[in-house]
Amino acid sequence: MKNKKNQLKKAFSACALAMLTGAMACTDNFESINTNPNGLEPENVKISARFYQPMSSIYLNFQNRNYEYQLQQNLNADLWSGYLAVPTPFGGNYNNSTYSMNDGWNEMAFKAGMLYVMKPIDDILKSTEEPDYVSVAKIVRVAAMHRVSDIYGPIPYSQAMKGGETVPYDDQETLYKTFLQELEESVNALTTFVDSNPASGTKRMADFDVMNKGDNVLWIRFANSLRLRLAMRIVKVEPALAKSTAEAAVNHKYGVLTSADKNIEVTDPGLQNPLNEINYSYGDIRVSASMICMLKGYEDPRLPKYATPIGWFEEGGVKKDIVDKNGTAVNKLGEYIGIRQGILIPDKNNYIMYSTIHMPSSRYTDQNGGQAMITNALPIMKVAEAYFLRSEGALRGWNMGGQAKELYEQGIKVSFKDFGISDEEYTKYINNSAGVSADYEDPFNPENNILGIDKATVKWDDGASQEEKLHKIINQKWLAMFPEGQEAWSEFRRTGYPKLFPAVTNYSEGNIPKGEFPKRLRFPRNDCNSNLAEVKKARTLLKGPDHEGTRLWWDVEGGNF
Repeated sequence: MKNKKNQLKKAFSACALAMLTGAMACTDNFESINTNPNGLEPENVKISARFYQPMSSIYLNFQNRNYEYQLQQNLNADLWSGYLAVPTPFGGNYNNSTYSMNDGWNEMAFKAGMLYVMKPIDDILKSTEEPDYVSVAKIVRVAAMHRVSDIYGPIPYSQAMKGGETVPYDDQETLYKTFLQELEESVNALTTFVDSNPASGTKRMADFDVMNKGDNVLWIRFANSLRLRLAMRIVKVEPALAKSTAEAAVNHKYGVLTSADKNIEVTDPGLQNPLNEINYSYGDIRVSASMICMLKGYEDPRLPKYATPIGWFEEGGVKKDIVDKNGTAVNKLGEYIGIRQGILIPDKNNYIMYSTIHMPSSRYTDQNGGQAMITNALPIMKVAEAYFLRSEGALRGWNMGGQAKELYEQGIKVSFKDFGISDEEYTKYINNSAGVSADYEDPFNPENNILGIDKATVKWDDGASQEEKLHKIINQKWLAMFPEGQEAWSEFRRTGYPKLFPAVTNYSEGNIPKGEFPKRLRFPRNDCNSNLAEVKKARTLLKGPDHEGTRLWWDVEGGNF
């Protein structure tokens, strides 16, 4: 199986290169890539080999081509979620950080979804009717493609793999209802499969499942948690469907992710977290001012787990401190300082020493007992998120198997446990009724300073309004999901929480109002060139022009209750 996986990795490198130059048809050779020329390969092996690529492309770290993840998510959603910021003056400061959108960067998520997820999943579904294979394939597809839809809005889906000279787009309402239907079908089929095969037959995917090691009950819980996530996303536009879907997911026989489960992530000795190279080798990403100020204001013990202090970066064995724009040395060693979105950066050396992502390495034992180093696997979905989703559902009066307060606090506790934080620190944290987001001071350029904006505290207050309680829930979910910026950006758009520092510089030419944030990405150039008639139709499915200031279907302006 390992040799087959390595064969796939090598075979797809040429395909990916073609993709980056706009040659999307390279996947036409997928069958020949995956078929043993001697005809001796069992059918189930051919099918199983296809799972590796889409699983490792939900986050695009297939083959460790980290620059692809940088374009897929790191230079858009990771920035606009308030998680991360760039220390690099890409394009002379005309880049996504300052809302001067780079079309070349911003088409990668679309390409990756079609090339690395839709095509191999389609091949799996055409090759087998086995309920576990089919169900997991559909769950992976939804896990990946709802993210793509949350970036662009309408996307090709229902007819994407049917061939023809043009490919129609589905509107986002249709997409979400299709996603939810496919998840429900997969949950039902897997539940029947598990109940009918209580022993040996339920983990036959273990050898190639780099997400859940063939644990079909965990796949069910992940799918139900996705149902809960997507139900909450549509709560303002389809409240009845949101409620019924969320309750069905939570109250299902196997339920959603709980503290007894592991976080859902891709763990494989051959894959590294792409943020590792982008963070340390490229030096192209740092923690944002919004994140650092929230952690500092809450006296959050996750701060040193998430970020590094000034001085982590060394030159010639000397810890590099900050020098302000007038050339005066500033003694900030040991402090945590993020970078504010949209600042004008004279040179990378001015900001590269600011707090970056703390990424400890851990050991992974392979199936032969060997040791391989991996670094901080990327979280597809953390268990803590499921608790915060249930807390919001309970706040809305839904049957979530608990009260809003207890689920909220359990979400915090699970997140703390992920980082080995003690029960004593947890108890202190949930009783913090005073801490709010700290003010931001930029030692290099004080013109970027800003007072703290977010005034929500941690401690639950039964007497607070529904909106105030939701604000607390989303703030803590935002902190717990770090560094998964795609989901954080989506929830920020849906709720307006947390209150993030606005971009200092806005080069959007009016597409994004001053003080506002990007709402989506425009349809990619490649599809405009090759599928223009359908792109024109897709533009009519939007709430406004095809640019970054137009809200998605589920993104409704105004209060949350």
